[in-house]
Amino acid sequence: MTPQSSSSQLGFTLVETLVALFVLAMVSAAGGALLLGATQTQKQVQSREQQTRQLDVAQAMIRNDIAALSIRAIRPDDGFSRPGNVFGEDSYGVRPFLSFVRSGWLNPGQLEARSQLQAVSYRLEDGQLIRSATLRPDATDATDRAEQVLLQDVEMVRTRFRRGGEWSVEWIGDAGQALNVVPDLIELEIVFANETRMTIAALTGGRS
Repeated sequence: MTPQSSSSQLGFTLVETLVALFVLAMVSAAGGALLLGATQTQKQVQSREQQTRQLDVAQAMIRNDIAALSIRAIRPDDGFSRPGNVFGEDSYGVRPFLSFVRSGWLNPGQLEARSQLQAVSYRLEDGQLIRSATLRPDATDATDRAEQVLLQDVEMVRTRFRRGGEWSVEWIGDAGQALNVVPDLIELEIVFANETRMTIAALTGGRS
């Protein structure tokens, strides 16, 4: 007896195999694209969260410094220049755009040979907003200094100072006024390279 041929005995044809492989390839490609998209989205979310944390830390640190501002003047190390309390202007070059003495630098049990005062300054260098703090208010080139990069990709910083209901775009702490005269409020407008802006305003400590 001659066996009867059937499709079940012959298995898949070449065309059927090619179609199956094509479908499998399409499904694999779609799955890979979804996985890649999910990975990229996760990276974007993590990057945005990191930027948000960086902005929060920078704002908190700047506000805390301003709120702890002291009327303690900074004495220049040249021995003859006038002492001054607060110095501020729009960022220009790498020189500090804001500097003053702050209080509240904790020293539990007076374990370290220092006071609770320190000089702080902010400058813009290569797109980085940098906070600098010295061990003593009257710092010299040899005084220990701690620096921290607070923000990246900053284009410029604009400053404003409010005193007695009037605004000024700069504050010169050794211009001849009494050393106990400081701004009531300091405002910084930070302009980023992508043209976004962030404004930080805080009342000063030590004002009279």
